[in-house]
Amino acid sequence: MKILMTSIVDLRKSQHNRPHQFVKHLSKNHEVTVLSINDWWKGSQTDMNSYSSDLNDFLQNVDIRYLTDTKVSPVLQELFFTREIKKLSKEDFDVHFNYNSLITGSRFSKDFKTVFDLADDLPEMIAHSPQIPGFLKGIGKWMGERYLKRDIEQAELVTLTTETLKETYNVPDEKSVIIPNGVNTENFKNVVNAKEELGIEGFIVGYVGVLREWVDLEPVLRALKELPEDIKLLVVGSEGEFQENRELAARSGLGDRVIFTGMVPYSRVPLYISAMDVGLIPFKTNGIANNALPIKLFEYMACEKPVISTELTPVTSKFNNNVLYASNSEEYLQCIELLHNDEELRRRMGKKGRKIVLSGYDWEFISKKLEDVLKEVC
Repeated sequence: MKILMTSIVDLRKSQHNRPHQFVKHLSKNHEVTVLSINDWWKGSQTDMNSYSSDLNDFLQNVDIRYLTDTKVSPVLQELFFTREIKKLSKEDFDVHFNYNSLITGSRFSKDFKTVFDLADDLPEMIAHSPQIPGFLKGIGKWMGERYLKRDIEQAELVTLTTETLKETYNVPDEKSVIIPNGVNTENFKNVVNAKEELGIEGFIVGYVGVLREWVDLEPVLRALKELPEDIKLLVVGSEGEFQENRELAARSGLGDRVIFTGMVPYSRVPLYISAMDVGLIPFKTNGIANNALPIKLFEYMACEKPVISTELTPVTSKFNNNVLYASNSEEYLQCIELLHNDEELRRRMGKKGRKIVLSGYDWEFISKKLEDVLKEVC
């Protein structure tokens, strides 16, 4: 197949995520062209070459283009920079795969049969985005909902990460295909002696991922103050409110018990997860999180770590008794104490988690399912 992919994610400058896994799989046997916004601001914040130096080989086989090289916001890029859109619309593609791209994706849906991948609650992300001025957030959300409705109507099929997204945005049954997030189970597995290799001691409660506006470490820090001093928090990642969270930990008097690594090479993320005794998903309970099935859940499970998560509907509906839930500092305190004092429970939850991801949440299996959907639409 000759595949055109529109993406809200800049594959070169963003942490490895769902679209990277799909492109990695599809580019093995198909010709893939990607048009995305230019995340120039991320490129200036983080050394992405160091982060993904050993993982970007597959991108050499992909024709990646940007809407513009001009340093303007993503909204302006999508609204006013159409040269590449006009150029690509004249080419002969078998299918258009739209990853979360509301505006650019909608334009191509007029020219090519489209599969729309709704992986996140986009209108809610617009409403909470720090890049959009407060007085424009309501209008932005309204516009996002309008474009989303159009994208769903124009698509031949809509792939979604969760049933809750399908219900929230009324995606018809006949158009819907649930394709969840997942993990590379070959790369993500428990590494023995990870603490020794990293020089970390104690009982480690950890978080890996972006520190964007939907992540809330404050109740975890309040719980940590009430816990024994051998219990520490490990935070792996830097995108978003990194400095704000470091300052929060310092103000809480926990500077010596919270380890901020910043961004680490993607290939070493399994090592850092292996050094954890517990994996955290501390999300705010807003629209973004309520429809989320985070990739970090599967990464923790693949590395055989028990998980404490905010009570997210997609997580509770799929993994109910295999995850512990906390929404405030008292509940984090209780869950962490429980796991700290029960090594056998940690072991059982870890083994069960690994078994779950091997049963159908490996990226290779999930990406093959997407490939079959694209072939069906051609």
